[in-house]
Amino acid sequence: MEATVVSTATGMTTAQTTADRLRDLATNLAASEDRIAGEVAIAATSAAELRRQYRAADKRRGGPGSTDARKYALGSALVLVGIDGSDDTALLGLMAHPERMARWMQSATAASAGPTFGDIVRWIFSDPARLTWCQQWGVILQWRRRAALYEQEVRRFIETGPLDPRASWRRKPITIGQAALIDALVGLLGEPAPDLATRGAAFEWLRARGGNPAFWREPSLPPHLEEDDE
Repeated sequence: MEATVVSTATGMTTAQTTADRLRDLATNLAASEDRIAGEVAIAATSAAELRRQYRAADKRRGGPGSTDARKYALGSALVLVGIDGSDDTALLGLMAHPERMARWMQSATAASAGPTFGDIVRWIFSDPARLTWCQQWGVILQWRRRAALYEQEVRRFIETGPLDPRASWRRKPITIGQAALIDALVGLLGEPAPDLATRGAAFEWLRARGGNPAFWREPSLPPHLEEDDE
């Protein structure tokens, strides 16, 4: 028969202590099983999504192996780690600063954020100052990427001189470059999407926004973060 020893410090017997430890172990195992079950559910959902993506693969520009398909696959990977629903502009600003991102991720882990990458990113963005900082950097990087397109689609018309409102080029369908730039500006400037069918209408819309400092001149840097002074 096992001897029962009473602790003078806690008043608990060794049998009670062992039982408590077993209960804690069972609780931890149950929590682990719940987490694993959740991961299995995510995998099942993603399998259905992968089947949908496969059916749509030949409809995307270039098909399997193309640049668009690779970008689509990369985006899908981010969704699988829980990033779906995050602000894409802020995410761009965050991931463009890996050292700062690593520091914030360490803080998130210390605060028990998780378990997914998306949970950690949401914890980072829960701080309004950090979210604003990342969003502003995202806007700057988007502007830099599209600056060359703006130059091509607007400046070349001005410099070559076809500004006659009756010019035949104005009646031609809107170009892909114009459509892409308009879509970008709608997001950057927070304007409603215009209904433009011709090159002339698109040119005037773009030229009118050429003097807008939010685009023609690079956006200003985000405000200084007080935490950097700590």
